Amino acid sequence: MPFSTDGVYTIRNIGRALMLDLKGDSTAEGNQIQGYADNGTEAQKWVIKKQEEPRNSENTFTIQTSNTGNNGNGFFAAAKQDADEPVVYTRQAFLVDLVPGVNDIYSIKFTLGSKNLVLSIPSDEDSAVRLANFNAADAYQQWALIRVGDLQSVGN
Repeated sequence: MPFSTDGVYTIRNIGRALMLDLKGDSTAEGNQIQGYADNGTEAQKWVIKKQEEPRNSENTFTIQTSNTGNNGNGFFAAAKQDADEPVVYTRQAFLVDLVPGVNDIYSIKFTLGSKNLVLSIPSDEDSAVRLANFNAADAYQQWALIRVGDLQSVGN
């Protein structure tokens, strides 16, 4: 089922049971995005908004931090659109496709560069979030979106 409800979410990796997290809760440009144990902080809350422009697919969204502090409410991106590229915090808006899987689990597919790249925590040894070539069977590339609030609850 396509994802359809704008709001504030936590984003949990299925393979590692880690939350998408701003490392050190820092909104400094280029800060690493990581997987981290659920701790309920703003570093793990993300605003998901559907993008309605005609050129976008029904699955196209922006995902930005709910952190409204200094330089907050930014997005995540990768410097190069290549497999194994680290994902970092940035102020530049970035579009992703939320590709539905089974049981309300999604792949977060990048819309620039290779159409085969998705968000992943690629190994048990490293919690850095990276781009990876899409593999529908890889749990490290699958994400649960857990609603924790509505858009009025953040300073957007």
